[in-house]
Amino acid sequence: MQRWIAAAATTALILASGGAAFAQVASDSSAPVDISADEQENINSQCRTIFRGNVEMLQDKSRLRASVVNAYSTRKPGAQAGANACGDVDHVEAEGDVYFVNQAQTVRGDRAVFTYANDTIVITGNVIVVRGQDVARGDRMTVNTKTNDVKLESNAKGRGKAGRVRSVIYPEKSPTPAPANR
Repeated sequence: MQRWIAAAATTALILASGGAAFAQVASDSSAPVDISADEQENINSQCRTIFRGNVEMLQDKSRLRASVVNAYSTRKPGAQAGANACGDVDHVEAEGDVYFVNQAQTVRGDRAVFTYANDTIVITGNVIVVRGQDVARGDRMTVNTKTNDVKLESNAKGRGKAGRVRSVIYPEKSPTPAPANR
């Protein structure tokens, strides 16, 4: 389970200065993962672990909250169905009021899917990213965790349409330079 939350933490989305890009925030992927939920179900025949009800996952200084989290593992080559047939986590799906929070920002959406094979996180449904006063909104955000490329999309197209991608970015305040002596 440690691998998926590390991916979430290392791709925590923050608005970079000037608002031109998003940047990465590193987290300690070797830190233990603390998972709490109202219930946990392991379905070994599907290599699936389900956490339901007020799920909270903590690692280092990062937190993921959701209503339900499904962790899907790969099946070990040649293994028969059973307790030892499942290997590493392949992908994780978080659903229902998904929040990812660390010291720098908060990311909110209705659903998030972390896929390790292509190093991608897709957050959908009323996506909101907040860092300080900066806010970005859209319907779907795709993040490549290796390249840090981010694409924020909206279903609404065209000028004047409500619900388009929107960002509000506050410039960093820098001290006013002293006047030059003449």
